Amino acid sequence: MFGKSFTCRKSWLTLSLPRKESFMMNKKIRQSWMRAVFIYFFCAMIIACGYGFAPQGEYIDKRIQKIYVGQFDNKTAQAELENYVRTAFIDQFVQSHRFKVVESVELADATIKGGILNLTLAPLSYRGNTIAAEERATITMELTFREKESGKDIWQSRGIVGTVDYTVDNNINLLPATRRTAFIKLANDTAEKTFNQMMSGF
Repeated sequence: MFGKSFTCRKSWLTLSLPRKESFMMNKKIRQSWMRAVFIYFFCAMIIACGYGFAPQGEYIDKRIQKIYVGQFDNKTAQAELENYVRTAFIDQFVQSHRFKVVESVELADATIKGGILNLTLAPLSYRGNTIAAEERATITMELTFREKESGKDIWQSRGIVGTVDYTVDNNINLLPATRRTAFIKLANDTAEKTFNQMMSGF
């Protein structure tokens, strides 16, 4: 009798163990799934907040939607620099979705007018004793964001400064192309920084 009871209890334990292990496994799977869902929604919330906190020009009159970006005055000896800068600012307005860039002043609600005051090149390191291995380009600009109808300045700065560092190749013949790439990056970075300041009202 005792032998039968012991055998039955042993059989019950044997049958119960896989169920317990299965339950624990399912519990771990649920916990992992819930953790993954939590992380996903947390990351999504952070990204959404990042977009929400980006300056959108809330202080600017909503009626101002069409923007004309004029030619920039270039007071430096570097040809084409004004074109790089103008293109960079046009790209910023296009990417914002807050404004529409138009092709003439007549179609615009507001205008961008600016000038490149100075461009300096300075060596950061040398290859050997006299050949620059790295250079830094620094641009100084002025810019006015003006409402066309009233002539009122929405935003203005006469001390916009941007910098870019770049490596100089051993082949001196590649220097013009290297600097051109650097100047385009300089224009893009400076335009992005200035655009964010305009939209923030700083």
